[in-house]
Amino acid sequence: MNSNDYFTDITVKSDKLFDYLFFLPKDNIPWIEHFGFDAFYLDPLWIQQDKALSIVNDLYPIKQIGLLKVNPNSVYDWHKDFYRLSSLNMLISYDHISHCLFGEHRSIEESIKPDGGAFMIDIVELKYKPATFYLFNTRKYHCVINFEQPRYMFSLYFNEEIEYNLLKQTLSPILPPILP
Repeated sequence: MNSNDYFTDITVKSDKLFDYLFFLPKDNIPWIEHFGFDAFYLDPLWIQQDKALSIVNDLYPIKQIGLLKVNPNSVYDWHKDFYRLSSLNMLISYDHISHCLFGEHRSIEESIKPDGGAFMIDIVELKYKPATFYLFNTRKYHCVINFEQPRYMFSLYFNEEIEYNLLKQTLSPILPPILP
């Protein structure tokens, strides 16, 4: 499995938003439900205030930004987003163990269960780095496994949905060089 098929970091770091969200007191946030997450919409002014988001927005306009929460000791189960084609995410909480996994069912006949599911799934983990945004292929199976503390993640919607590989081409000026 090639991780670039699932996620890609951008080379410009968050210069203001990460610190704001990291230190934001989260106990009194008016969370709302959003596709199983607790969500909090952020002021769109952050799109221009954060250098990385400003550059992304100039290359491909951003519609909405927000903070998502996964509760402790829980799993956001394997899924493909049906409501968006790709996204840009940044992990905010680094004080405990959590995992973001992408996976594909093995096609080997022995690994298929009678109901058509798979006994085995090949995985690749997105190991987030602080203050780093990642292009996220939401049309591939992914899940979140979270332990001990709430997990906070920044995410966004673009003005128009865009397929992950086309988004990589559009944002290529701020992506790492592709190695052969």
